[in-house]
Amino acid sequence: MASSSTLDYSKPFSQLLKEATKDIHDTISKSEGAKALTSGTLERDEYVRYLIMLWYLYITLENALDAHANHPALAPTYNPSVLARAPLISADISSLLQTTAWASHPLHLSMHPLPKPLLDYIARIQAIAGSDDPTPLLAHSYLRYLGDLSGGQIIKRTILKAYQLQDHAVTSYDFPKPGGPAGEIADQGDILKLKNIFKERMDESIITPEAKRLVFEETKLAYRFNAQLLNLIRPPPVQINDTPAKGLAEVLAPPGPPLLGVGVGLFLVHTYLMYASRTNTSLGCNFLSLFGNRGLPISA
Repeated sequence: MASSSTLDYSKPFSQLLKEATKDIHDTISKSEGAKALTSGTLERDEYVRYLIMLWYLYITLENALDAHANHPALAPTYNPSVLARAPLISADISSLLQTTAWASHPLHLSMHPLPKPLLDYIARIQAIAGSDDPTPLLAHSYLRYLGDLSGGQIIKRTILKAYQLQDHAVTSYDFPKPGGPAGEIADQGDILKLKNIFKERMDESIITPEAKRLVFEETKLAYRFNAQLLNLIRPPPVQINDTPAKGLAEVLAPPGPPLLGVGVGLFLVHTYLMYASRTNTSLGCNFLSLFGNRGLPISA
């Protein structure tokens, strides 16, 4: 990842940020946790556990953004009616656990105390929110929401298929259609539009080299926190193949389904020997002629 001293501050901030964080973004996307999420191999309870961690993270971030909604660096991108995830994540958890009181569900209770990397992530957001300059909150907003608008859409499709869910169980990846009627969900083209709107508004609010440096440094830290969060995902257990090894006779058998059992095979051998002894046919005669030249295999 580039250092703040090598950044080209003449570029729009969204372009600068994307180019400067490409390496760490690519590295995180190849992590075991990310691969488990996007491959559909994660066990269902572990996915719910991950959602609960996300809820704690988003409720913290969105409370912080609400508290600084009018700050010049945050106001242009502040749009909870479109972006807020915490209520939708809670709804997904309720759907997956089949209870609205998921806070008292054994799976949630088993997560306490919360993992330290998650607590550290939350503490960092709270520290920024309580500081004299909350501008760095934009880094966390950028990372989380653009991530939901990008990789989150892949996760949605994977989760729907892996757990055979209905759409109402993956609402945390849904966004309202820009300018559409209430309740209409954004399609792929709308998702791209929402991403561009966020980046354009971020470019409007982060203009000076100092502001760009400040948010860039916080974005690097946010990526590290996100990597640690993904590392908390427990991969599915290794599947052990307990199928018995094939015996030598099975390995050497000709391909195709066995057509004859042991008893039938012995009968045919006996018939062949009788035929050969009565007709003085050598053991090298064409045995296939007895069966219409069909070449029926003998297999144990």
